[in-house]
Amino acid sequence: MRELEFLPAWYHQTRRRKRIVGLEAWVLFLLVIGLGSWVALAQRNIIRDQQALNGLTKQITQTHSEQRMLAEQLSLRQQLQEREQLIASLGMPVEMTRLMQTLDSVMPKEMSLVEFNCDTDEQLRQVTSVAAARATNDTTRQMDRRLRIKLIGVAPSDVDLANFLAGLTNVPFFEQVAVTYAKDKTEAGHVLREFEVTFTMSLNQPVGAP
Repeated sequence: MRELEFLPAWYHQTRRRKRIVGLEAWVLFLLVIGLGSWVALAQRNIIRDQQALNGLTKQITQTHSEQRMLAEQLSLRQQLQEREQLIASLGMPVEMTRLMQTLDSVMPKEMSLVEFNCDTDEQLRQVTSVAAARATNDTTRQMDRRLRIKLIGVAPSDVDLANFLAGLTNVPFFEQVAVTYAKDKTEAGHVLREFEVTFTMSLNQPVGAP
């Protein structure tokens, strides 16, 4: 027996179109969900990469700062080395004011200085070992520089002269203190002891000093 179809043809087409539209809606919904997840993941990756970039930027900035500090220290070290070489070539400076103050502090009140002379004596140091020769390749460092000082003065007695010599000997940076001569001298009816004293001062740079 043949079945009769009472529904019009457009009804089936409409239902089919609804199913297609529903399927497209689900597909679109899934696409939106997937795209949103991808965007969220991409955003998280961007934030993570930005944080990593910020960390690298801080490290680069710190490295540049350390490089600048190192460059300044190297420049300062170069200046100190140049100053050290200059001192080694010229010798340590001596302040004459302090030298005279030191002499005045050890000299008895009754003593007077008549003459004061100082000369610089430079001699090449004798290298006694191969290691020392290798360590002193620069010839300017092999110079032994000394300030030789000669004093001529008068004192009432030998006791004052002996006290003066003792004072000079006790000064740490006075070396080779010696009396060249001591003789009587008459001045304004008074008998005085005229003397000549010599000593030296090292102008060499101390070991390890900048």
